[in-house]
Amino acid sequence: MAKATDNHRHAYLIMAHNEWGLLNVLLSLLDDERNDIYLHIDKKVKAWPQLYQPQRSALRFTPTRYDVRWGDVSQVYSEMALFKEAHRHGPYQYYHKLSGVDLPIKSQDYIHRFFDGHEGREFIGFFDRTDYIKADTERKRRRYYFLMRWNFRCPFEPRWKVVAAQLVRHAALKIQDALHFSRGNELTFRTGHNWVSLTEEAVSYLIANEKFINRRFAHTSCADEMYKQSLLISNPVFKARIFDLDNGIRSCMRFIDFKRASREQQRRGEPYTWQDEDADELLESEYLFARKFSGSNKALVSRIASAVGGGSPNPGAQPVKQPGENGVTTHDKEEKEQADTV
Repeated sequence: MAKATDNHRHAYLIMAHNEWGLLNVLLSLLDDERNDIYLHIDKKVKAWPQLYQPQRSALRFTPTRYDVRWGDVSQVYSEMALFKEAHRHGPYQYYHKLSGVDLPIKSQDYIHRFFDGHEGREFIGFFDRTDYIKADTERKRRRYYFLMRWNFRCPFEPRWKVVAAQLVRHAALKIQDALHFSRGNELTFRTGHNWVSLTEEAVSYLIANEKFINRRFAHTSCADEMYKQSLLISNPVFKARIFDLDNGIRSCMRFIDFKRASREQQRRGEPYTWQDEDADELLESEYLFARKFSGSNKALVSRIASAVGGGSPNPGAQPVKQPGENGVTTHDKEEKEQADTV
């Protein structure tokens, strides 16, 4: 089913669309000879950012950039692009999916020791099975959600497009409800956090099922929070490997706090943004990563960068060129050419 792995290399898969200074801190904290870094820059980004060039890790880009929209299947496409690009350069012991506003809150030595000690477990979080979550998952399972590319989380789109798409989408949902329509129940459908740390075997399994994923989740609201959980928990082998089915935050080992989110963040489905005064709480927690951060909280970012990486909170950024064919950067090509001449 998967390529055998006898190494302890890790792949970090990052989706980013803004906060380039914070992204550079993240890249610098992941820069380790045991890691490779894979980056998806949102297609909406027109001016290519200056990025920290890792000195010990390879930095590679997805061959295709997607215009990623909240709740839309483009989230799934960009995730799968990262999984496939990293898998092509694998095998890896673990694949860690992060956003550009996440940070590690433990050192790389600590993180590698942790995963060595829990090798084979799948770190993927599931939302608590409250009545609301059960009903929401069931709605997403059985109904088609059309035109999700245009929703209230798209301020860059003309208002009339968002309103028109919402009217069509809601009318379609009403018709499906009236007809008692159901898309099918092929899996044990579950939802959870889309930030995960998965084994080589789990990533191989997702890639092998890419056609099914694209077909089944194409018109699902927030499919990125559903497809991985549903496929893995439906497979008895992977279900037995899940780290903690009873605690969604611990199971993905990411410190994410929705309880302290502002009213506006709650309306938008966003977690609390960690503040300067939260440094001790973050660093003393059991978790390996945390989200989300803001570059405006400079004291917090500096404290974490110093505690975790021992480096500068403002790493030097270089004009890394946009990737060419197959996501290869100029730096990668030079290394390959040198290897070919040996």
